[in-house]
Amino acid sequence: MQNSFITPNAGEFISVKGLRLHYVSLGAGRAVMLLHGNAGFAQDFSLVMPALAEKGFRAIAFDRPGHGESERPVNEEATVALQADLIREALSELRVEKPILVGHSWGALVVLQYALHFPGEVSGLVLLAPAVYPDEEQFGFEKSLIEIPRIGNLILKMSSPFIDKEIRSNLVRAFAPDEVPADYLELATTVWNRPQQIKAVIQDEAIYNPTVKSLSARYDKIQTETIIVTGDSDMEVDPEKHAIPLHWEIAHSELRVLPATGHMIPHTRPRAVLDAIESIKTHIS
Repeated sequence: MQNSFITPNAGEFISVKGLRLHYVSLGAGRAVMLLHGNAGFAQDFSLVMPALAEKGFRAIAFDRPGHGESERPVNEEATVALQADLIREALSELRVEKPILVGHSWGALVVLQYALHFPGEVSGLVLLAPAVYPDEEQFGFEKSLIEIPRIGNLILKMSSPFIDKEIRSNLVRAFAPDEVPADYLELATTVWNRPQQIKAVIQDEAIYNPTVKSLSARYDKIQTETIIVTGDSDMEVDPEKHAIPLHWEIAHSELRVLPATGHMIPHTRPRAVLDAIESIKTHIS
């Protein structure tokens, strides 16, 4: 199955609170909003969206603020709450009502925030390899450096060779035990080398632990139909520390553990993503 829109300039833009958010939309029918992890972009759902459109869904994938082609706030922190609010307002502008929300990895946090604060506006949740509990601290010092005026961008430019190596290493780990698609590696290397993208990744990692320490105390309040999909071979986000405890907290949730599967489920197991979304639709119909 070939990627259908894995190009940097695909998609459209919508302005929300003075920010341009980039999104890709395919199909018509019940709306499904798809949100990538950290780092990532809308193209992470390249194999899922055409299949959703063929099944009668309206699939909408966003670049989160600062990632891909989307702008990030300059004068305020792009908290998980703010990101959820921006996505919600964008969906309202697009005349989307009660979507099924799909979140991969870090993106699952935004989806959970959305569902907790606007439960009546969500039809169901599909959480893919969710990263939703405290983990090892990362990027605190780096965040301070990149936010120094002028010096921050210089540091990022000087770091480019190291960033290329880190991108390749991280993707090999994230896709394992599958191979990294060559076209995705090429695109990711281009996009993730942008100063804006690097800043967004570092800033999102810096706010991750404080956010999940607070938000995780409320996971048991989720009443929305929820399916959690994880890989038993995920080397990035340990299912034993994230997906499985989340399943215990959301009492009515369904947990699907995929054999011989790593972290990049939207790329490596698109059929499993489609099956979960169709199951949610069946439950709410």
